[in-house]
Amino acid sequence: MIAMADCAVSVSNARDAARWWKEKVGFSVYTVGTNGHAVMVAPAGDHYMLHLCEGFEPVQPGNTGVAFVTDEIDAWVGRMQRAGVRFTEPLSRGDWGAKAMFADPDGNVFWAIEAPTAFITTEGRRRAPARPARARASARSRSRPRAARRAR
Repeated sequence: MIAMADCAVSVSNARDAARWWKEKVGFSVYTVGTNGHAVMVAPAGDHYMLHLCEGFEPVQPGNTGVAFVTDEIDAWVGRMQRAGVRFTEPLSRGDWGAKAMFADPDGNVFWAIEAPTAFITTEGRRRAPARPARARASARSRSRPRAARRAR
């Protein structure tokens, strides 16, 4: 079995970064290993986490491409603004919804996107197919006798 677990984000200090995510953004903090090697943050109850990597790669500020969705964007962005989070792009609305972009203390930039509750709930339960379509097709052909495969 294989599953997506986390997305690594280079930070200058993992413990300080975790504290920032907890205090400013409201995320839960998790550590793995007895020495707390892996420091991760995520919205409470989420199964996908940000792995705050210190010392593996240099910090390269900019757009991470990581997006968070919420059905309460006004409240979430407002709470982060009051906590002193720096927004690189203020909350804006379009005909598709709303978005904002914010930065952590190392300059890593993340997206906040508005989505309906139903979308968040459905997407949170979505799972990738058990096998890619091509693998499923070749698995079906392997199950047929060799003569039947040649006749195709």
